[in-house]
Amino acid sequence: MEPAPLPPQPRSALRRYLPLTVAGLIVVGFAIALILSFSGGSSTTSSDVTKLDPNATQPPELVITNDVTGTRLPKLTYVAFDGSTKELAPNGKPLLINVWSSTCVPCVTEMPALEKVWQANRNDIDILGLAYLEPPELGQAMADRTGVTYPLGRDVNGSILRSLGGIGLPYTVLVASNGTILATHSGALTQAQFTELVKTATGN
Repeated sequence: MEPAPLPPQPRSALRRYLPLTVAGLIVVGFAIALILSFSGGSSTTSSDVTKLDPNATQPPELVITNDVTGTRLPKLTYVAFDGSTKELAPNGKPLLINVWSSTCVPCVTEMPALEKVWQANRNDIDILGLAYLEPPELGQAMADRTGVTYPLGRDVNGSILRSLGGIGLPYTVLVASNGTILATHSGALTQAQFTELVKTATGN
């Protein structure tokens, strides 16, 4: 036996409950929309994260993972182009470390300027260029192309750049003769800016 249909509700009851039903639906819909908006805003996708382009010049505050200025240069080693391992430390003079890559356009731009500064101040400061994550043949090709003659080496696994607080290229670190890090800069520098760094370290 089929169930008996419900008797029709009086029209007066419908008029009484209809506004409440509509209002309830509006409240529920608003709550759902609010929840969806918050859940969508809290999720993070790869497109929301700004990724650093190592070939672009960036302000230092955007690319330095930690401020190492004023701290002691950590005990680090680098690999020379001849394959020997050397200590990364001042040798009686201030040391300017410049990390670069052959695929970094700003690096190519600044290296000749750094060479001129070294030629003019080589008695007062040491300069070391470190090729970042590159085989020696690429680093040597870069040196030949830019004409630099200051000492070069390799940051083989990128640990030197990270230890010195940088995640972008080029990256320059100025170290006093006593091993204190005086300044860091991420991005290309001009000859005049390199000269100012030398003055900071030497007082000349």
